[in-house]
Amino acid sequence: MKTLAQIEPWESVSRKAYWDRDVHLEKWRERVSEGHRSYLPDAVLGMDFSEFVHFYGVKKFVRDWPLLRAKLPEHVARKAGVYDLAWGRLAGGGWNLRPFPEFGALPERRRQFLVAVAKNPGKSIYEVAKALGMQYRRAHEHAVNLVRDGRVLGKEVVEGGHRKTKLYPTYGERHKAA
Repeated sequence: MKTLAQIEPWESVSRKAYWDRDVHLEKWRERVSEGHRSYLPDAVLGMDFSEFVHFYGVKKFVRDWPLLRAKLPEHVARKAGVYDLAWGRLAGGGWNLRPFPEFGALPERRRQFLVAVAKNPGKSIYEVAKALGMQYRRAHEHAVNLVRDGRVLGKEVVEGGHRKTKLYPTYGERHKAA
């Protein structure tokens, strides 16, 4: 990861990904945000993720990366792991949140619930609800929906004679409930 002081000017960075053409920053941002079939993959393959985030914009990256990632060709998507980690860190403050296209479409409180689970894996529904200042009933509803959608794994445990559901983030379709 490069620090802000280590990031070269746009003209130098753009040459890494687009060596044979002059790409203006605003045009690049526009094309990447559209998921353009060459601008986006070339940027991911040719730029360091810190350069990409710096020039694209942190807020836009957090908002757009899950959808942009879904548009990457398979050979590029396999190399986007460090972008995913950066997104998880920026979007959720931890390393356990992975991008998925519907992330931005989640209701705000459900998204907050998911981020809380990713930040603190192994907490019970009650503990997450309490940390978020949320009614248990609402937290349970969020947990059930996120488990159903394969975004959270719920493990039943007994602690101190009480049955609890501990929650853990999941990382893809293979964890989806049957």
